[in-house]
Amino acid sequence: MRRTLCDEVEEMEHLGIIRKSNSPCASLVVVVKKKVGCIRVCIDNRRLNKMTMFDPHPMISPADVFQGIENERYFQKIDMIKGY
Repeated sequence: MRRTLCDEVEEMEHLGIIRKSNSPCASLVVVVKKKVGCIRVCIDNRRLNKMTMFDPHPMISPADVFQGIENERYFQKIDMIKGY
């Protein structure tokens, strides 16, 4: 499992999803094995969440987003297959 995790981390670094850091802060890595045999790399951010300040401004709803772009000509699609 460790080699698989190292391979996944190297791939994410190569794709620009993650980068090396010298930060004194770190979160635990949780590896979840999927039914198909590959792994999903997750981060346990519970400690970080305890230190994060609440943002009182809610995110815009998808309905408001679509209403705001209904007369636009060009759109961008973002591939969220890995959820990053």
